[in-house]
This record gives sequence, C-alpha cells and structure tokens, in this order.
Amino acid sequence: MVETSQRFRLSLLFLALSFGTVATGRAATLAERAAQIDAPVRGGEVTLAGPLQIGRAEIVPEPGTRVHTLMAGGIGGVPCGLVLEGPAQLRYRVEDRFSIPVAERNVRRFSTLVTKRLDKGTEALEISTRLDGAVVWGRGLGEASQASQEKAAGLPDWAAKLLAGRRFPAPSHDLLAAEANGVEGARYALMRGELVDLLLRVDPRAGEENLYRVAKGVERGNTFREGLWDTALVSQPIGRAWWDRPPAELVAEHERLAVENPRGELVRIVSLSRLRARRAGISLWRADLLDRLVDVDGPHPITVRSVRVDGKDADFLHRDDELLVPLGRALADKEAVEVEVAYDGDLAQRPDGRTYWVLDTHPWYPRQGLEGELATLEISVDVPESSTPFASGPEVSRTEEGGRRKLVTRIDEPTQAAVVAAGKFSAIEEARDGVTCRAAASVITEEGSARKLLRRFFDARAFYEQLFQEPYPFRDISIVDVQSRFGQAPPGILFFAPGFYAAPMEWSQREFHHDIDPRFLHEIAHGWWGHVVKMSSSDETWLIEGFSEYSATLAVWYLLGKERGDYELGEKVKDWVKAASELRPGASLYLADRIALHDVRDRDDFSRLQYGKGPLVVHALRLELQRRKGSAAAGDLAFTELLRRLLKRNRHGHVTTPGLVAEIDKLTGGDWQPWFERYVYGTEIPKLPK
Repeated sequence: MVETSQRFRLSLLFLALSFGTVATGRAATLAERAAQIDAPVRGGEVTLAGPLQIGRAEIVPEPGTRVHTLMAGGIGGVPCGLVLEGPAQLRYRVEDRFSIPVAERNVRRFSTLVTKRLDKGTEALEISTRLDGAVVWGRGLGEASQASQEKAAGLPDWAAKLLAGRRFPAPSHDLLAAEANGVEGARYALMRGELVDLLLRVDPRAGEENLYRVAKGVERGNTFREGLWDTALVSQPIGRAWWDRPPAELVAEHERLAVENPRGELVRIVSLSRLRARRAGISLWRADLLDRLVDVDGPHPITVRSVRVDGKDADFLHRDDELLVPLGRALADKEAVEVEVAYDGDLAQRPDGRTYWVLDTHPWYPRQGLEGELATLEISVDVPESSTPFASGPEVSRTEEGGRRKLVTRIDEPTQAAVVAAGKFSAIEEARDGVTCRAAASVITEEGSARKLLRRFFDARAFYEQLFQEPYPFRDISIVDVQSRFGQAPPGILFFAPGFYAAPMEWSQREFHHDIDPRFLHEIAHGWWGHVVKMSSSDETWLIEGFSEYSATLAVWYLLGKERGDYELGEKVKDWVKAASELRPGASLYLADRIALHDVRDRDDFSRLQYGKGPLVVHALRLELQRRKGSAAAGDLAFTELLRRLLKRNRHGHVTTPGLVAEIDKLTGGDWQPWFERYVYGTEIPKLPK
C-alpha cells in the first residue's frame, strides 16, 4: 500500500499534469493531457507487497512477471498507473446478490472464465481466469523502487491495439474527470486473457464498477459500427444498493438548440446549455455527444468548432462519443454555468433513398445522460424550402423566406432527449380541447387513414387524462412517419413506421395487423410515463415501459368495451406470461440493460423483459393490491390512486423504483421492498392466481 504522504504527493503530481505545461511553456490542452495518459511510457519497476487490488478484482502476478509504473508525459513525468508484463491470475468477486445471476448468465459462454459460488452465506460469486498481461490506470497504485534503466517503452502492443480500435471511452476520460471533480479511487484496467480481452472500470462517482468483454461487435439499435466494443459481463454497485443511485454532478436546466441544414447532408448546430451543480467542487463537464454518425456508407465525422463557457472561449476534448469541457473554476453547490458548443457534420443522412433525415434520441447534442438532463427547451430549425421540419415541443412559429423554411419550438417544462426531423412530408392537422395533433408522412396514400390515426390519438388522450387525472404534457404533437422506427415517443413527437398510415385502423380488422393499435396506444402513454415523469437511468426503463404497456392495455379494454376488452386483456396477460416463461436464467428486470447482448437470443430476452415481464409485474402488483384490499374494486381504487400519486408527486422529475415502493408502502401501510426484490431486482416470475 502507498503511504498517505506518498498518496498526497502523487495527487499533487497528477494535478500538475492536469494543469501542466508542454515543452513550449504554454499550458497543455485537454487533448494533450489526455494523450499523455492514454499513451504513457513504462517507468521504474515496482515490487508489489501482495496481489494488486482493483475494485473487487485481485490480480496475482506469477513468478517472473514484472510490474512497472506508467508515466504520463514520458520518463520523469507523472505516475498514472501500472503495467504487468507476464502471466497472472485474475480473481473477481461479484458480491451483490442481484448482480450474481446476471453475471453467471453473461460469462457462461466463455470457457476460460471460470465461475464458482463461494461458501454458502457469503452471497458471492468468483470469476477467475489466467491473464497474459494487464495495464491499470489510476492514481496511487504504487511507486517505483528504482529509476528505470531500460529504454523507455510504451504500452504493450496488445493494449495499444485495443485502445486504437476502441469504440468506448479512453482511460484519460475517467481519470481527468475524476481528478477535476474531486473523486477518489477511479480505476481503468485492460487485461489480456487467453481467449477474451477484458476491461474493468471502477467509478466511485456513480457508485458502480463494470467488467466488460472487449471484442468486435455491433452496437445495439444501430447499423454496424467498426471497431472494438465493450460488452458488460458484470455490473455491481459500490458502497450502495442498486436502488440508491447517486445524483448527477451537473444537471442541464435549459437547452437552446439551433439546427441548420444549409444544403445536402450538412448540418450545423449550436447548443447552449445552462448547467446547475448538484454539489460543490465540479470543474469539468463530461457529456455525451456523438463524434461520428455511422451508416451503411461509412462514418460521417462530427466536428466541434468551438466551445464557450459563460461567454468565454474554452478548451475541450471531443472523441469516443463524449465531450469534456473544463469549466474554468470549481463550482459552488447549486451554482450555474452556461456552455455553448458549435459543431457540424453530415448528420442529414437519408439512407435507402428516403426523403427525410432524423436527429433521434441518441446524443446529437451534449447531455450528461438521463439523470443529467431536466431541461426546458428551445429549438430552431432552418432547412431548404424543399423540406418540412419538425422538432420536439409546441410550435412557436413556422415561416418561409428566401428559399428557406424555419421552425421554432419551445417546451417550458423539464424534458429529455429532444429530436428533430425534416424532409418531404405532407401533413394533416386537427385540434381538440386546446391540443393540436398533426399526422405527417412522406406519402399519405389515403387521407382517411391519417384521420383515423388522429382520432385514435384524441380518444386515447381523453382516456388517459381521465385515468391519470393529469393532462397530456404537450399541447402540440406531431405523428411523423419514419421508416426506421416501428414506434417511438420522444418529447412532442411520435415516430411511427408507414404501416400505421397504410394499415386499417379499426379494431374489427385488428387480426390482420396484430398489435399495431396497442403499440400506438403504448407510445401515446409515454406522454405520461416518460415525459410527465422521466427515467433517471436506464435501470428504470422497466418502470417506464411496463407502465406504458399496461396503460395501453387498459386503454384497449376501455375502447373496446367490457366484453371484448376483458377478452383482449386476458389475451394480453397470456402473452406476458408466455414471454416471461421463455426467459433464460439470469434475466433481472431491473438489470435488463446489464444483460450482455451476445446474440439474438439475448436481444429477445431484453425485449421479453421490457414488454413481457415488465407489464406482467404491473399486473401482478394490481392483483396483489386487490388481494390485500380484500376485493377487486377496492384494489383497483388503490391501483388507480397509485398511478395518480406517482405522476403528481414526481411531475416533471424522475420517477424511480424506490419511489414506487415508497408510494405503495404509504398507500397500504405495508412493506413492499421484499416483493420488489423478488420480482423486479431479482429474477423470479410472479405467479398469478388461477
């Protein structure tokens, strides 16, 4: 272990690197400091007193394996980690009881990753394998016993190749952000296995550590992107339970987005984000921002031209789909700062001959994940007159001048994940009770189908408003025909595939277009579950999707009438039970996003969790309320009250599983945490009464 005085000295040295100078005497840029960390040289040799501990991992070097410091900035630079050259044994403990079955599922297919349950009562799983080398980044890992007498060498070839081909953040992102924002204990380790390369990231700020497999692969939800991807094998919390999520360091409270498509595929964007600190000491913003758009034609780079902090030019680093911006000072708690980013790229892609382009829910503007975005929103879109633009939020103005079409929208309540679309659309519009809805498609072959679509929207809205006692959150909504989206509900827009226009929309013809109408109702329900209340993290996806799916099923029941509606509800419950029964072991509903998507079976299980087990758990919750209240009528009154409380008390904020449990506890006077630990955090399937 490193003594306290040594650790303090290493901290000062690392800070010297972070705010250091280059050979010319000028201050080093963030990109230069990152390059020094990502491409260090080997310094003096280190004698380890025992196994090297990295989070819950233990690396035991075999005899003859040499350990050197990593020096950022060359020999005489700053220690930033260790490199192990030679064989070693890795032992990794999974100690969280909800993480264990998911980890067993994820590593089962790798013959060189050996798993075993430790002694009964320890609630631990050990994963072990033989390593041929490792590189570990982090402050205070060890100190050289002597100066290196060897010629300075860089990273081992295998590690350098992994970093060169990566499609995940580099170690410098973790280290620079941790140091700038006063977070201790960040670790980033690349490990060379016999048949599988591994990455371990320990993030004390998020209270989480993740062990990944690194290999060529395909990003879920996108077309193929070249490079090496990190696939999660193990995720577990640090010093907390899964349901005790730490808050974001910075939260965007207002976004102003100016989007211009001057010609062709080129899009220029200027974003202005007002950020508010959630604690003192934050001096760097680490946001998600695409650095390339990849489609069948290859990568299309996105270039940041400038960044300004509170109106002054600022340094930045943009790569690996992340943007790092030093804020120029350590913010006080609740202090605000404004960051303006100007960037451009060929974002107006129209694959397969489509006549439109979309900036969808991926981070096409800077944002710090779901927990870091609760922003009011202004969007302006400027496109050639041959295109019709749409954007999240009620329309403030729509103008045509000088061969250009301009749209301005605004949302005055906190929102997440804004979108923009533009192209050759035709639109039909209707207004009812102060809400305007338009159906926009590249080709509307029959106006009657579009009118039916609008009628279904207003019918569903009326039902949901009556059920939830909460108004639809957008007074202006566009239903946009987007071929690549079967159904999606970003703020103020519904994306649907063309089949929703071409297909018969009457319930009497449902058998010919199975689930088209329920899917439509599901996306409308996201106005409440996703926008009135929002997710704080991907772990809460089950709640948003489960309650939207169940709400859609209730809407079907209402719109069809009791007899036909009871039948449809029964059929839907059978679908959920079947989907849940087909899940393979280790499928936790809350940790669905932590399941490694190795193949199509894993992707099917992810869908079964979100759209099968999720609504099944909501249905089981309703039935359990009926049982505890003594009758179906009393239970349904409690269930309806639960829905209304969740929406009212979390309006314009995050709804969470712990918040759901707390509301049910208040409503019933009971303790529901064990129930949720079985069916939401755990992998059990609720059994319905016969």
